[in-house]
Amino acid sequence: MKITIIGASQIAFSTAWGICHSELAQQINFYNDTQSVIKRGNRTANLQNTLSNSIEDMTLATAICASDTQISLTNKSEELSDSDVVIFLPTSLPYGFHSSQALKTTNLSVTRQIVPKIQEHIQNAIILIAIPYANYIAAWIHQKHGLINIIGIANGVSTAHLKSEIANRLGISVKDVSALAIGNDEVTHPLTQYCRVNGIPLSQLMHESDIQSLSETVAERCPYTSASDFTLASHILQVVSSISLDKKRVMSVGTRISTDTTSVFLNVPSKIGSNGIENIIPLELTDTQTEQFKELVAQSAASQNYS
Repeated sequence: MKITIIGASQIAFSTAWGICHSELAQQINFYNDTQSVIKRGNRTANLQNTLSNSIEDMTLATAICASDTQISLTNKSEELSDSDVVIFLPTSLPYGFHSSQALKTTNLSVTRQIVPKIQEHIQNAIILIAIPYANYIAAWIHQKHGLINIIGIANGVSTAHLKSEIANRLGISVKDVSALAIGNDEVTHPLTQYCRVNGIPLSQLMHESDIQSLSETVAERCPYTSASDFTLASHILQVVSSISLDKKRVMSVGTRISTDTTSVFLNVPSKIGSNGIENIIPLELTDTQTEQFKELVAQSAASQNYS
């Protein structure tokens, strides 16, 4: 398997090293289009040097851990043509405060510059969008360029918070906790009826008021715009592993769903294998959750409308 990584930041290096260490790909190709990065004087040149140095370091590290993964760097879009997976990762932004709207605008602007240059070469690849506002970006790529096999990587942080919160409140190992949440780029809804502790429903372990408190706490902590590097890298590696090894794992990821009137990207549980998303897992929702889901669709349809 050949994986192309687009983006030059610490998260890109961490993700690449995780792929190398787990031997999930035979080749990792960093694509660096200097014309599409944010211009900031000498820092653009420094970014190129950092990328080259990190690739050299990872190449040596793979020799130490006896990994056969080959690592390369290119600025030629035609060299992406045989990629099985393409991962869009955040670009390093200038230092300072960045509002949510500024982050959204900047990431879409970078995507607008890069995608037309590489579109014809990645038609057959599975595309992972791990840029903040992943569903928003995924919807733009699908609508404007017709690419279909797209997965938004945005929901790992909410799942991590939910699992961690359950484990902490019950005083148990997080290894025994399974959790599920749905949402879009700005809202998360934990589905506590699907949360389990080694198969035991939460309703047998917590009072209803505590479950409600749990849901509210996680929802308040989990806008999807600022996942930390380790959380995001872990989520990406889980998805890449499921694709590379055809694991058929079920995870809540950014998936294109269609209703009678619209098509949007939402974080919903989907089965992921060697061909990407194979199907969406149907859910039984309460009346309240059904209304919340309808609101998610309506909100996402408005924000993801690029016509």
